[in-house]
Amino acid sequence: MFRITADHPQAKLVAGGTDWAVEVNQRFARASVQVGLDQIPELRSLVWHSRYLEIGAGLTLSELEAALGSSIPLLQEWFPRFASRLIRNRATLGGNLGTASPIGDSPPVLLALRAELVLAHEAGERVVPLAEFFTGYRQTQLQPGEIIRAIRIPLPLAPTAHFYKVCKRPMDDISTVAAGFALELEGRIVRSICIGLGGVAPTPVRAYHTEAALLGKPWDERTVQAAAETIRAEFTPIDDHRGSAAYRKAMLGRLLEKFFYHTSEVVA
Repeated sequence: MFRITADHPQAKLVAGGTDWAVEVNQRFARASVQVGLDQIPELRSLVWHSRYLEIGAGLTLSELEAALGSSIPLLQEWFPRFASRLIRNRATLGGNLGTASPIGDSPPVLLALRAELVLAHEAGERVVPLAEFFTGYRQTQLQPGEIIRAIRIPLPLAPTAHFYKVCKRPMDDISTVAAGFALELEGRIVRSICIGLGGVAPTPVRAYHTEAALLGKPWDERTVQAAAETIRAEFTPIDDHRGSAAYRKAMLGRLLEKFFYHTSEVVA
């Protein structure tokens, strides 16, 4: 495969092809060379290690859903919200991340899980935190001839996590705003929190300022309401046909509040 991409540096790399099919059918995109990645054995592994779960970038979401069951609760919650079963039968995490869409559904979830990417090249591999992978609108750290080989999810998992997707239709729709939250409490105090977001910036993002505002604070209504103001001010989303910037900002605060109320039994 690396020999092909070296000989054809402009080749279109396809892992599932659900996004690329739309580009071909609706926008008449064409590529002189296409390289299918989803059947390469090295991209189709699923291995539990002591410190992380490594997911091959070429496994379909349906295959992951069946293999993981409830072992990663946040992914189990997210799978049914990703398009339709027909799309999940083809779509891959590697493909969804590689397109670098700011409204892709997998980045908020994987950011909340503190995921890392294994990037492979003919000369070797390197590991990059997903939070550093996106460098601009539809741009990533991938170098010429490099592919996403696997996604690593650190273990142990945060004990409390949820995914929320704001869209015009409840199912099978593109996000206006998407958010993944992962929380660990020590008593009633926030020991760690990770917030991954989509639809509020040119790239998928972590809400670092909001996380810092919550860290070490009591997980209560007063703290969360103050953090909701922080998260609304942290990003400058755009206006488009899916929602205004003001609407997206409002949703950021509401989703954080919703996560609090869904987890209030943790500190009850």
